[in-house]
Amino acid sequence: MDPKGCLMSYMYPAYYRILGLDQEKTPLAGKYGLLLYRYDLDEYPPSFTAVEPSQLIQTGDHDWNVPKPAKIKLRGSPALFIPGNAGSAKQVRTLAKQAWTQYHLMEREKGSRPGTSPLDFFAVDLNGEFSAFHGQLLLDQARYVNEAIVHILSLYDDAEPGIPRPTSVLIVGHSMGGIVARTIFTMDNYLPGSVNAILTLATPHMVPPVALGYEITQLYDRIEDFWRQGYNSPHGPLANVSLVSIMGGYQDTTVNSDAGNIHHIVPQSHGFSVFTSSIPHTWVSCDHLAILWCNQATTAIGRALNDVIDTRRPDRVKPLQERMKVLRSHFLSGAEVAFSSDISRPEMLSLSKVSHTFEDRERIWAYPRVVERKVVGQTASGNHYYILELPRQEKLDTFKLLTSCMFGSGCSLTVLLCNTGSAVQKDRSSDLTLSCERNRLSAVPVPESVAASTTPLFEGDRFTGREYRFISKRLSDLTEFQYIVIEEQRPEDKFLIIEFVNEADTIHTVQTSTLELLRGGLVLDQFPAKPTLVTTLRLPKMDNSMLAYNLKIHSASCQGSSRQRFQPMLRQSSWTLNEDKYIVNIASKASGVDINFHGDLLYFDKVLLHTSEGIDLQLWTDPTCSEQLSLTLTVDKFGSLGKLIIPYRTSVLVFTFMVVVLTVRTQILDWSVDGVFKPFGVILGESVKWRFWQFSFLLGVVSVIQSLKSKAMVHLDPDTLTDHGHMKTESHLRHWSAWFDNALLGRNDPIFWFMAPVLFQIAVGIVAFVWFFLNSIVRATGFVIMAVTKTTDDNLSSRDQSGGMATTFMFLVTIVLPYRFAFAVAFVTLIIISVRALVIAQRMANSQAWDRFHFAMAMLVMFFFLLPFATPSLMVWIRNLGVGWYKSFASDHRIDYVAPFVIFVEGLANGTAVTKTTWKRYATLTVILLDAMLVYLVIFAVRYGWQIYFLTRAWISWLVLLRFMETGLGSRIESRIRRIVWKVAKDD
Repeated sequence: MDPKGCLMSYMYPAYYRILGLDQEKTPLAGKYGLLLYRYDLDEYPPSFTAVEPSQLIQTGDHDWNVPKPAKIKLRGSPALFIPGNAGSAKQVRTLAKQAWTQYHLMEREKGSRPGTSPLDFFAVDLNGEFSAFHGQLLLDQARYVNEAIVHILSLYDDAEPGIPRPTSVLIVGHSMGGIVARTIFTMDNYLPGSVNAILTLATPHMVPPVALGYEITQLYDRIEDFWRQGYNSPHGPLANVSLVSIMGGYQDTTVNSDAGNIHHIVPQSHGFSVFTSSIPHTWVSCDHLAILWCNQATTAIGRALNDVIDTRRPDRVKPLQERMKVLRSHFLSGAEVAFSSDISRPEMLSLSKVSHTFEDRERIWAYPRVVERKVVGQTASGNHYYILELPRQEKLDTFKLLTSCMFGSGCSLTVLLCNTGSAVQKDRSSDLTLSCERNRLSAVPVPESVAASTTPLFEGDRFTGREYRFISKRLSDLTEFQYIVIEEQRPEDKFLIIEFVNEADTIHTVQTSTLELLRGGLVLDQFPAKPTLVTTLRLPKMDNSMLAYNLKIHSASCQGSSRQRFQPMLRQSSWTLNEDKYIVNIASKASGVDINFHGDLLYFDKVLLHTSEGIDLQLWTDPTCSEQLSLTLTVDKFGSLGKLIIPYRTSVLVFTFMVVVLTVRTQILDWSVDGVFKPFGVILGESVKWRFWQFSFLLGVVSVIQSLKSKAMVHLDPDTLTDHGHMKTESHLRHWSAWFDNALLGRNDPIFWFMAPVLFQIAVGIVAFVWFFLNSIVRATGFVIMAVTKTTDDNLSSRDQSGGMATTFMFLVTIVLPYRFAFAVAFVTLIIISVRALVIAQRMANSQAWDRFHFAMAMLVMFFFLLPFATPSLMVWIRNLGVGWYKSFASDHRIDYVAPFVIFVEGLANGTAVTKTTWKRYATLTVILLDAMLVYLVIFAVRYGWQIYFLTRAWISWLVLLRFMETGLGSRIESRIRRIVWKVAKDD
């Protein structure tokens, strides 16, 4: 897990509930609400509240109601926050506060700028709904958000003179709120052009976090299809929509950050994905909730949101191309940050009138100078100029600079680019007059790395916020200049290092495979070969994001007269995503540096943002230090096991169902041979000895074949980004191989062949525990019943008087109850049936009674592992009842989804046995159906787990049909069908 480092944010919030968005404007007003964020009245004058204080109705310490007749005066630009699963509208407070604070800071830094305004932050109150559990909830929320946007825009009727009335709202969505933001475009009540900029935080864009319901899976497919097509036309519905996805990294254990990648659906011209660890001035990972309050992250977000605003335009955001440039400058670590907003005019520098030094032609130059300088000329101001001639050698092509001086922030050092019209004199004449330009170079921030540094911007637990500035330029871009001049206004305890290098010589590519790293690791002594400011260790084959790595660095202190200006640090860059991480003071970390990165999800084609694969490890060292580094890179085996938990946590459910199906299959198969229905636990124990190991071996073989084939497909059939950012694929290769790529655990490295067998064996243990748990409950309850009751054999053998259960429940499902509730009741009823069957078997002591009990227990275990597919939606229904919302979704009243289960349980309650002639006659077909279910479980169930419920429904329907064949009508129909089949076969 990435190290923690978030600072807490503080504010004085006030929340104003807009009652004007009522039932007259939306039928969802009784369920949801709209809030406006402002600072507390006690801290700021009433003019900042946008509403006259006399019109407000206080409902809490920080809560106010704005009555419908009240006049709301807004002068900013509208922004809307959408919370995520079980989230609160009040989570907007940190983002809104930072947006307000950064607006005023930017006004002080840059002065009043045209087109700027503070943000009016609204938030939708979704009552903490479990939006990750039900697709219909997302549709309801999207519908309400569209209606809220229309209402928000109506509040700006009284726009200031000369400023156009806003026609769009800036959207910020957290977690599933980001999916709601993407869904609003697909709704019939979407106002075209009302949303042009979306920022999502920790949003699972690619796959739902819990894919246990078909509704949410279908909604994801619908959204993805719409967004893929929305960019195809220059006048499409998404042609002017930008989307930026910010993920928290490995600190977020709620949502897999790999799922936040949007490069499969959004062209780079319209959006990108980035991690908080990559954002300049942030450089820290955030957990799922911390991304909303982390001071470093929200500060960067607040500045970016303010920077994209343009009140001179009706949509209140900059044009798309300019907007994306601004967003990249704030969120991508490689984006350039200019020293100042304007490039100054050339200034003349007469060397005869200033103190200056012509420096020797060296590859590396460092300040402060450790050798006595030859000073020429004098200046009253005390400024001194160090003059470095730009090399024109072909082998040197790059200029790099690293400094602890914050240019333009009171630093006494300035970098100038200069030239002269005359040829450079051999004696470097001091009579030269140079024409120089300031602020022509641009820099990127990097964190400070000193002996006390622990994490970026921190020394221990103390936040310092200190940074360096780094410049890298091709010398071919500086051909119009002859010199780099460092102006020193006064001696200062800052360093500045300049280096001229051949960029290709600083990149060392090592083709080491994952298997080689597992066996012995990668050891590099005396690295780099010669002192270099920035050296890149490129590992193109180190592209498996499922593994964690450890890098140990050994370094000695500088020897001789020079002192080390900064401690070695590391920048880790991934080519598949915009993911950079800085690790400071790396040589002091005795346990090594953790190297981990994200990648594409297993079931999705790899999208490379660059031509290279793998990762780059950039080592920053003081080139004036003669000591070299020793590197040892190994696979962190225990850390890798920890990384496998999040992506595979829900897949265990699929493997447990495989175990259940295999066990029930064996029970039925053995019963069809010897007529005895053995206990579930007995068959489970027998299968552990050999049958489950055989199945595990089969899973391993499938995994190996799949990984080898998929590995080739990555190179034969890669998805590439065209100039316009659209996907281009080889469809004829994709079509026939897609089903195999989606099988089991998806595409992965061959070294992970063992994952499926291991997960299956873990599932065996889980099923054994569940069986023991359920069996203990049933037997304990049966023991109590036998101890306190006396029942005659006649009463025991009579059928349960529950013939109307199925009819009653199916009627209730059609009008009020969700079908998942009926399934939960059927499960509880099955427990009662199992207890009753146990009591009957113990008192009657015949094989038929024991067969009935063992069959009921097997079905109880199967139903138990179906509960996860019903429980999430059931939680949504219960939650809605808790907030007084009694309207249910139409998809919840599908009788056909639960009728087979209810009818089957009713049949067991009425004494249906497994020894009937019809059941035995069709035992082979029953087993074949279970085999077909197993095949599907292996191929698709991990990705489409929600299908398990419907596969089981089909099998249970077959058992219900067998029961029907035992009736008089069913027997006659069966006989007629058999005669027809026999006649047709005879004629042939």
